[in-house]
Amino acid sequence: MEEGVRELLHLAAFPRGAAGIPFPESERAIERAAQHLERSEGRAVPVQDRACPAGLSSLAGGPRVVFLAGPWSHPGPLVAIVGSRDASDDGCDVAYGLARSLAEQGVAVVSGLARGIDAAAHRGALEAGGKSGAVLGTGLERVYPKEHRALQRALSGSLGLLSALLPGSPPTRKTFASRNRILAAISGAVVVVQGRERSGALLTAAAARRLGRPLAAVPWDSRDPLGAAPHALIRAGAATLVRGAADVLELLGAGPAAPAAAMFGPVVPAAAMPPAIPAAPTEGAALGDREELLWAALRERPEPLDHAALRAKLTIAEASAAFVLLEILGRARREPGGAVRRVGRR
Repeated sequence: MEEGVRELLHLAAFPRGAAGIPFPESERAIERAAQHLERSEGRAVPVQDRACPAGLSSLAGGPRVVFLAGPWSHPGPLVAIVGSRDASDDGCDVAYGLARSLAEQGVAVVSGLARGIDAAAHRGALEAGGKSGAVLGTGLERVYPKEHRALQRALSGSLGLLSALLPGSPPTRKTFASRNRILAAISGAVVVVQGRERSGALLTAAAARRLGRPLAAVPWDSRDPLGAAPHALIRAGAATLVRGAADVLELLGAGPAAPAAAMFGPVVPAAAMPPAIPAAPTEGAALGDREELLWAALRERPEPLDHAALRAKLTIAEASAAFVLLEILGRARREPGGAVRRVGRR
């Protein structure tokens, strides 16, 4: 193993300088990582390197080294299209059509290779002859889900694959959450297509807001539970309502709004849609009942989320979903280490 690669693998294994003294087990893990990296035809790249997708170095608490397969070179903008794993057929159609139209306009589409919206977006861009790349919650050597083996191979030969996880290390919920933040960091804009009330897509949306990336969401029938995440973002003024590729390009500053005939839309007829509007300032935005309860229970001093959830009489799942929206609105903050606190006064 080249010494430079060993150093990068060590930096990835101990990103904050911990365990600087080599131990037999850590050395074996680095050896295994090097073997996995070679077999997956990947490479270790510091986030400050010009070969790394732009934006990663600005991610607070992000990785210092990432693992890449594929070129990761594109002259145009990158747009993340995200949403539910259990998306409806309409949702997948919208993600596919949006990605295809963006790819035809020279935009590279990135997502997380999950089932549902992610896979539909990847396929739409690839089948248009455009570029698509995936940020993985696993190491480069793994295929997850297994039925996406061919899709993962195609993405590796397109824009590429990116992972922040040391090759050979087991994935966790934390690594998938990190994937969502990285997606926001490398993208010029993030579009939430579908998602339930506690959708992981809201984590990507929250990261996009923190990083100052344009955030967009697709509207659905008000009775559709898979519309809960995009509707919450639009209602809070955190995301711009978009109808199709033309609206996303306008959000990127790449073109004017298109006529209704150019929009996608199995959900609402294009002629019935209002024009796209920029996201309103979130200060003073109305909160839902759970968000109000949690915000009132949060303290200005950081503490574990379950403490505030107990005071608010919310389950951890309910509090987690409410906290993500509060974070998007700038009304709450997660500190390094995971503690949470309120932002602003009552």
